[in-house]
Parts: sequence; structure tokens; C-alpha cells
Amino acid sequence: MPTQSIRRTNLRRVLDDLARNGYSTRESQAVYLGRSVTARRLDAMLNGAEIPAFFAAALEHALFKPRGWLSLPHDADEHESAGMGTLPGGPD
Repeated sequence: MPTQSIRRTNLRRVLDDLARNGYSTRESQAVYLGRSVTARRLDAMLNGAEIPAFFAAALEHALFKPRGWLSLPHDADEHESAGMGTLPGGPD
């Protein structure tokens, strides 16, 4: 599977997890991720735009994930057990 497809799948899961934890808008998700991206850019990446390495690294840092995590395939069960079900901080 190409890296961009893997990143897109993982990004979608991260944003779904954020929504389940009270960050229901793209704007609040962008804020949670440290403003390394805008709400419009998140939507663009979900809809096929490139997910650059600098954004992947920023997301991994914001979520306390190891470098390269966004580019590796994870099944849904592994994703949930990796701590994404409970995110640090609370919704704004």
C-alpha cells in the first residue's frame, strides 16, 4: 500500500478518535494537533491531497507517537489499543 494511502487511513482514524473525544470540528482538531495544519488542509488531505512528511511528524509529536507512526499500517484494533481511544487534554 502506498505511503500516502496509509497516512490517509491513519489520519482518518486519528480524526475519528478526536471526534469521539469531543473535538468534533476540523477547527478544534487542527488546534489539538498544534496548529501544524488548518481545518481546510485537513479536509483536503482526507480528500486526496498530499500528506507531507512535516505534517506527519507534527501529528506524531502532538499524539506522543514514535516517528514514522503515521506512515505505518495499523489495524483498527491495534489503533484503539495504542491509546488513541483516550487522548491527552480535553476539548476546548
